[in-house]
Amino acid sequence: MSTPSYNSRYSSKTLYWGNKPHSLVVALKKLLPVGSSILDLGCGEGQNAIHLAQNGFKVTAIDISKPGIDKLKAIAKQKKVKIVAKVADVIKYVENDAKFDAIICMNVLQFIPANKIKRVVKRIQAKTKKNGYITIASFVAQNPEQKQKAISNGRYCFDKYELKKYFAKWNIIKYIEKWTPWETHGEPRHRHYIVQLIAKG
Repeated sequence: MSTPSYNSRYSSKTLYWGNKPHSLVVALKKLLPVGSSILDLGCGEGQNAIHLAQNGFKVTAIDISKPGIDKLKAIAKQKKVKIVAKVADVIKYVENDAKFDAIICMNVLQFIPANKIKRVVKRIQAKTKKNGYITIASFVAQNPEQKQKAISNGRYCFDKYELKKYFAKWNIIKYIEKWTPWETHGEPRHRHYIVQLIAKG
């Protein structure tokens, strides 16, 4: 889920996050039969959704940012791929009953308020079909102060190994917590401590 502050960034002609799919999405693609249904929660400008659609998957992509969805639709039209793209809030959208073969949440859960994170994760699990996959990349707090700061800003950072506990009854294909490389993407040079997960229901 992109916060409204991303609207101006997504309104640019350039792709704020670039056009390469996330490595987790590339790994997920190899686990699924072509034609599988995939939900991209917090799709941004759609680099992952576009890649999946180009590879024969049925993609539904949602984001709270209208400029992001508009850009995704334009790129999909240009590349002649079909994507169901909607402007929607992740917290509200996961409450519907639609189910998918896989759900990807790439750097979206850190925008969910602390009092809703458990519900959202459980709803994402409920929206995944039997033997389906969930792929998540999100932030991990390095200390209590960092976590509290995120919570006070209406966001969330997982504790170390917290996300793994949510998936204790799932078959975890990949789980790693690590530092990202140094990056900028329009901001001062920085990096994050993250969690990456692929799990099968």
